[in-house]
Amino acid sequence: MASSLFRDGGMRARQTETGYEMADHLKLCVIGSGAMGIYLVNRLVADRIPASIEVFEATDEAGTGMPYRQGTNADYMLCNAFSREIPPITRPLIDWLESRPPRELSEWELSTHDLSPRAFYPRTLIGEYLSSEFDALCCKAKNAGFDLIINTCCNVTDISVNGGQARVTYAKDGEEAHKQFDIVIIATGHKWPAVPTIDDVQLVSPWPYSNIEALPDANIGVLGSSLSAIDAVIALGHAHGHFDDHSDHITWHPNSAESGLRVTMVSRTGVMPEGDFYYPFPYEPLQHLTEDAVAAEIAKGKDGLLQRTFALLCAELDASDPSYLKHLGKAARTLEGFAPGYFSHRQEIGGLAAVKDDLAETRKSMKQRQTVPHRYALLRGHEVFGEVLRHLSDADYKQFSKDLMPVFGDCYAAVPHLSLARIVAMYDAGVLELLATVDNARFSQSEEGQISVETEDGRRTFQAVIDARGQSAEPLSKLPFPSLAACFPVDSTPVLEPFRLDIGASGCAQIYCLALPQILERYPFSQGLANCDKLAKDVVSDVADRLAS
Repeated sequence: MASSLFRDGGMRARQTETGYEMADHLKLCVIGSGAMGIYLVNRLVADRIPASIEVFEATDEAGTGMPYRQGTNADYMLCNAFSREIPPITRPLIDWLESRPPRELSEWELSTHDLSPRAFYPRTLIGEYLSSEFDALCCKAKNAGFDLIINTCCNVTDISVNGGQARVTYAKDGEEAHKQFDIVIIATGHKWPAVPTIDDVQLVSPWPYSNIEALPDANIGVLGSSLSAIDAVIALGHAHGHFDDHSDHITWHPNSAESGLRVTMVSRTGVMPEGDFYYPFPYEPLQHLTEDAVAAEIAKGKDGLLQRTFALLCAELDASDPSYLKHLGKAARTLEGFAPGYFSHRQEIGGLAAVKDDLAETRKSMKQRQTVPHRYALLRGHEVFGEVLRHLSDADYKQFSKDLMPVFGDCYAAVPHLSLARIVAMYDAGVLELLATVDNARFSQSEEGQISVETEDGRRTFQAVIDARGQSAEPLSKLPFPSLAACFPVDSTPVLEPFRLDIGASGCAQIYCLALPQILERYPFSQGLANCDKLAKDVVSDVADRLAS
């Protein structure tokens, strides 16, 4: 496409009733075909963006993504988004499941009677759904006249911009090749080091899960206590024993009476997220922490924005359950005191005993269809609160990350009951504990390779430690495309909505960044399929607006 189509950084097109008409053909590239890539293509097709679309996928399987890929994940690892929360692509998950033959469902230990829009399913099953839906989406796109190319086993190694076009360099069958595009959308997902480290100590990556199953039945540490850590513990349980499902509980038994498996989860708070609970969906409207109220606070400016939005959150909690903040104490109405109050009950009970109590309570909530008012307020409120984050000053964002993010992260990471029941089974079997580290704890490694850390229960030493802390944020300078990364200093401004990168003068090719580590810098709630769909919509809307400008 000629660079003359770009004027003042905008792409010129004429809007018609069915879409756009352009003098030349627009070439658009999506890097990554995981969840973010799928929802991007879905939005591009739905909005009839007038472009030939080319998708680059580094693996041999398009349309799945690392969190849902067979071989990376085990069949027993559950997705914590229930069926109805997953945005449909060509059809909802429940409709896809109901179309599966009984033989296929039985391979997942499911029958038609088990299917429910409120159920949780294995991540690898979600992967099969995404892959099937991506195939259906590609057929839909081609039938609608889109020029769509899916390149598998094509690892993009660099992106450079030269005027009106971007040069994408990729490796295919050991050979380097290049293609030119007018628009590039980076939709790469999780980025896991093969050998993670902490304090220069080498840890074990939780992915693929075979890394965990290969560990011996010895003293094993798990760094973290959220969903990734829960999966890691359950993987150890499957590798060195078996879970027996009874009518009202699960038990765990080692493969051998001589088993030496002892698992210790260590985290900063020593607290595990609570179990899934009953709540109305779609969400009921909030009363105080509303989009309009937050927008009004943003309009007042950055000074005091975090405190003002927190006051709205407190008002929302008071409206949902007038006794909740009162029970936590006066300090809970302060930014610094809210998280300690929120976590205090579970910390007082201690570790996995609190998890066992919580599982009983959340099962009761689900059975009786009774919501937990403060949890429902926080669950709904975190998404509205997220609109504020990109407007905060650096100091306020730092305080948010320290004082409020642990609460929101705990709340939206609600755990499927089956996963918690397996955790409790290993706890009851005496092979699992959950401990908090001491302040400023450091990990050390002996000459023999054993890893030690100070916890609130004393010094613990492990034969190996699994790094299950989850995806961390990275600046734009850490993008895995050297030429593009070089455009941004280490302290560059985080990427913000609409996620279009500022890479030079007007008339340049348009580069959008939805790479997960980079957007996590100011969009910490961006993980999950519903968020992928929302972010994809934001980017495609910006593309469409610039075409029409």
